[in-house]
Amino acid sequence: MTMHWGVLGPGVIESVRRVRTLGLAASVRNFNELAVPGLGGVWFAKQVFLATLGVLVAEIATTRGQRVTKMAVANAIEALACWQSLGTAAGGGRVRGSDKLAGRTAADFRFDNASRPHFYVTQPMRMACVAALPSLGLVNAAGSRFNAFTCSADGLGFVEAACAPFHVHRVGVIEYLVRWVMGEAESINTDAMRAALSPLTPLPPEARDLLRERLQQPDSVGGSRNNRRGDAFHWVQSRRHGAPEANWHRKPIEISDPSHWEDMLAGARFFATQAAAFTLLENIEREMPTSKDMLHISGTLSPRVLRSLAALRQKAQIFLKLGHDETDANVFSREMLVGDDNDVLRRLVGRDGRILRLAGDHIIAGPAFLGAEQLDDEEAAEEAPIVAAPQWPEDISYRIRNLWWLGLDLDGEMNDWLNPIAEEPRV
Repeated sequence: MTMHWGVLGPGVIESVRRVRTLGLAASVRNFNELAVPGLGGVWFAKQVFLATLGVLVAEIATTRGQRVTKMAVANAIEALACWQSLGTAAGGGRVRGSDKLAGRTAADFRFDNASRPHFYVTQPMRMACVAALPSLGLVNAAGSRFNAFTCSADGLGFVEAACAPFHVHRVGVIEYLVRWVMGEAESINTDAMRAALSPLTPLPPEARDLLRERLQQPDSVGGSRNNRRGDAFHWVQSRRHGAPEANWHRKPIEISDPSHWEDMLAGARFFATQAAAFTLLENIEREMPTSKDMLHISGTLSPRVLRSLAALRQKAQIFLKLGHDETDANVFSREMLVGDDNDVLRRLVGRDGRILRLAGDHIIAGPAFLGAEQLDDEEAAEEAPIVAAPQWPEDISYRIRNLWWLGLDLDGEMNDWLNPIAEEPRV
């Protein structure tokens, strides 16, 4: 079973139950942020639009006396957008909650019902935008929580541009959604509302241009002197216009700061080390057919586990040779090199504790344990990639791939790439 170290686009979500952090979440965030600052988990434009729209509609409704939170409004609008998109062409992961929203009717979409905590998914697309909205300057952030956001002038301009072509019962989309939140809307299920909100339709050109401009501006929150996000965006865009395939031995000319490339390389080597640790833990789990089985920490190790141990040590050594200053990543990599195999296993399983855990000198099942048979079933059930995309340097931050998809969306080409039926092959 493949364990991912970030939220991937298009739309690959790791089960919460099976997530292993190994105490490395801060390092993962730091390396992703060094690669593409302020992008969060965004990979298509409607994510950003729906979240910003939720903030704006909640603010307006609040000024009219309605007691609502921005999170509840954004979740309800997103649920409405996804429900209206069910049954349409394959969206490559852009529509959430298909199972939960199936069977819902227009009558279910009263705001007081659609805003209930369990009406929609527990991980809405909005969550991928919490870091991106303030970084892009679309909201002013009094804190890191979504409910603390207020729509900025740029955010207002972006939402207005996205909604301008659409009217519901002769009323603008923003105003009509405010009325919906206040219980005053006649009907929310209209063609115009669907066209405005659907995650499967591109934003109007003016809104796409505004978002592209914000994307290429320096991070509004980080205060960095260079423009890493803009450089990364120009690089991924260049791959669609004949730029040569990049590798770790050749920095793309679009990456203007050499330290940016060095940080991306260090991140890749860290992600490879983390992935090797996941593989080792999964192979240990395969040695335990059921949750009642256990392994002695100093017992005879299978060839598969021994190979995984050797690979982990090698990856950790490669990362440390780069001399990067990311503290937690360095501590972890050193732990994977010090002592014998038993010492490494003890430290690694001790960091897990969720799927495998230590009990004295034995490795035993944790609360999220699957075992050999179920692991193999999960692996067989994985789907192939939706569509071929460019090859990127090995183990690079997932945000580079997400930026590629976002660029396609901003150029109005995402649907063509996700559904390349009857098209000529790309070269």
